[in-house]
Formats: sequence, C-alpha cells, structure tokens
Amino acid sequence: MNGFKRFCTIVFSLAGMLCLAALALPWIGPWQREAAGLMGLTVYFAIVEVVLCITALGLAILFFRAIFARSNKKSIIVTSVDGGQITVSRDAIASQAAHIIEEDGTFTAVRVDVDTRKRSKIKVHARVLPSTSVDVAARGNELHNRLATGLAAVCGNNISSISLDFEEPEEVTSAVSHASSVYDPVYETVQTALPQASPSGAGAAPEPASEIRLDMATFHAPEAPTEAEQEE
Repeated sequence: MNGFKRFCTIVFSLAGMLCLAALALPWIGPWQREAAGLMGLTVYFAIVEVVLCITALGLAILFFRAIFARSNKKSIIVTSVDGGQITVSRDAIASQAAHIIEEDGTFTAVRVDVDTRKRSKIKVHARVLPSTSVDVAARGNELHNRLATGLAAVCGNNISSISLDFEEPEEVTSAVSHASSVYDPVYETVQTALPQASPSGAGAAPEPASEIRLDMATFHAPEAPTEAEQEE
C-alpha cells in the first residue's frame, strides 16, 4: 500500500467512526440528551454532514471496486495449441522462483508472491534472506537474471516484472578483520624487525615485522649472580 492509499484509508476510517458516533449517541448511551442537543448547533451539524459524505464516498468506492476489480487468477494461460490451452498455476510459478533462489545455497526464499491480475501478465515479488553478508547490487542483479531466465522457461514471455526484497542476513560478516583489543595477561607480544642479509651486505630491505608470543606463565627473568658465583 502506497502513501496515498494509506492516507485515504485513514481518512475514511476516521470519518466512518466519527459519523457512527455522532448518529448513534443521540439514541444509545448515557449522553443521549447532550448528543441530541449538539445536533442543533450549526457547526456541529456541518461537521457531521462532512464526515457522512466522506463515509458514503468511501463505501461507494469499495462497492464498485469489489464489483469491477479483476480477480487474481489461480492459473495463467501460457500458450494455445490446436484449440487447447496450456496453463500454469501461481503455486507452480512461486515454487519455481523459490527453487531458483535457493539452488546455490546462498539465499533463502522467505516469501514469493505472484500477481496475475493485469492482462495475463505475471508480477513476481520475492523476499530473500541471505545466509551471509553479500554485495546486494552485484548478487541481486545476478539473481534477477537467473529468475528471468528460469521463469521464462515456465511462463514464456508473460513475465512483466520481477522484484527482490533483501532482508537482514542471518550472519553478518565483514571482509576486514580487527585485532582483539582485550589484554591477555598470559601472553605478551613482542614485535621485532630483522633485516634480511644480502650477498653484497648493502641495500638490503628489512623483512616485515614478525610477531613473537612469549608465555609469561612459564617465562622467568634470569636471576642475578650471587657473590660466590662472582668470585668464581
């Protein structure tokens, strides 16, 4: 539902409730005399007329829409052969779309909606759940092309649009790994850069810094020599 339809629905609902309350309170409820007295006020009566007209207009629109609206067909005619017709159901189209989405194991088809109301043209809307973080622009375009090719084999040229709605992935991953900032009292990290020896002994580039981890639980500093050991 777009914004305009939602606004019209809210206005119609409020007008209907106000109109129902204004017409029912003079006859039902503990404030019958007060509600009937308000009807004598020109401003109040004009407001009741406005909400009554809005309610009547909304009911008329709903009535004619229910009569003339096209039904969402359960099946669509794909082609005609020798006076007969070949049809495919909406459930078959949705099942085929879900199979295409889930065939590589990267995505899960949460929901697939198939609309066949307009001139035998099919609109497919799928909600996709990635298993991990993906490039939506690249993988979405690839998935859209696979759906267009796969559904064309089932429905022919009757596909009018395919829309994809990506949800939050089950596992959020990142290509950048960050080192842990928690201090580990058991280990101490010492980084040293050792130059690489060259045959000429000059112009050698140093090696990348290497990381040495020392176990502080078993490492002990050397004890100072005693006086007897110094005399020896």
